[in-house]
Amino acid sequence: MHTLGYKGMPDFVTPNTGNKSTQFWLISRFITALVFIVAIYVKPNRRYRAFPGNLYIVFAFLLVAFVYQLVIFNSHLIPDTYVHGVGLTQFKKNAELVIMCMLVVAIALYSLSKSLHSEKQRQYFLAAFIICFFSELVFAVYTSVFDVFNVLGHIFKVVAFQFIYKAVFVSAINEPYEKLIHTNSLLSKEIQENEEYAKVIQKSLKEKENLIGEIFHRTKNSMELVRSLLMIQSSDYPDDQNIRNIVENTSLKIQTMSLVHDHLYQNKDLSEIQVSDYLLSLTEMVKHMFLSKGNGVEIQLEANQGVLLLDTAVPLGLIFTELLSNSLKYAFTDGTKGKISIKFWIDGDRSYFEYKDNGIGLPTSFDVNDQKKLGLSLLKIMAEKQMGGSLSIDGTQGFSLKFDFPNNLYKRRV
Repeated sequence: MHTLGYKGMPDFVTPNTGNKSTQFWLISRFITALVFIVAIYVKPNRRYRAFPGNLYIVFAFLLVAFVYQLVIFNSHLIPDTYVHGVGLTQFKKNAELVIMCMLVVAIALYSLSKSLHSEKQRQYFLAAFIICFFSELVFAVYTSVFDVFNVLGHIFKVVAFQFIYKAVFVSAINEPYEKLIHTNSLLSKEIQENEEYAKVIQKSLKEKENLIGEIFHRTKNSMELVRSLLMIQSSDYPDDQNIRNIVENTSLKIQTMSLVHDHLYQNKDLSEIQVSDYLLSLTEMVKHMFLSKGNGVEIQLEANQGVLLLDTAVPLGLIFTELLSNSLKYAFTDGTKGKISIKFWIDGDRSYFEYKDNGIGLPTSFDVNDQKKLGLSLLKIMAEKQMGGSLSIDGTQGFSLKFDFPNNLYKRRV
């Protein structure tokens, strides 16, 4: 409206004069300076529920309509700002002084404000306000609407609004997106590096798993070598039954521990083994070892599909083979048709093991704590001390053993 009402332009509703265009200019500059001051208190992230966004647009249109009505049809209500042939009125000069004071206030507020997006945005706003200040100063001294001061003031105003554009759009809108793009680039690079590290770690883990598997395999082979050496050494004493018994029992224990490592080596999991497969393998091993004594003995094995850690599988296997070998060797010497029942199951955080045979049982004077009975006393020590379980034995009607132990006594090693 300032441009349309300028002297030299076609009449804008009413005849154009220097006073008319200057009145439009003065009101718009006053509103602009006021907006600069108020804007610093408007927080972008705060929701003003009492003033929805559409209301601001309506208010802006109403304000423009009011200024239009005031200057075009009621200009007599506003003091003159420009007199042809004389220049600016004192009211115009005083008004420019007020606007300059408002700009100084805006400069102070924006210098101290902490709500701006960045330091660059602050610099753009301050540069714009300072240039606006000098623009208003120039507009306070011209005498003709066509003289050099008026032109210079308009140039200052264009430069000032160029800085405002950078402060509002470049700093407040473009810069956050540029930072977001930069951050995404860094994140993409970090993800790529993490993927490469993951591949290296996966490769290293695979190598370690292969190494541990090889250790288990070699441990098994070493145990078999020790067992073979024992068997060879025992052949030097073919008539000594005590030596043969010792070698036989020791060989059984070595094979039991070796079988654990064999299962670990065959499985992908190097910390756990399947209980049912392990107990079945132990049963077949003991039956084969005592083939002559195990003929005709019925063995019933019930084991659910659970897993055991290495630290509990080894002592459980030793207990299992000790019981089964004792039954095959001693329980059915009276000619009874042998029947052995073995059950294993996992319930919650505990495992349960039950063993029964219908053999001759134990002598009435039998004491499991008697250290001379090394087999069962060692079994009790492993069950209670090493595995943290509770064990009960009944030898009155055949042989019966019940044993339970916690599953969380040990942790995974691999």
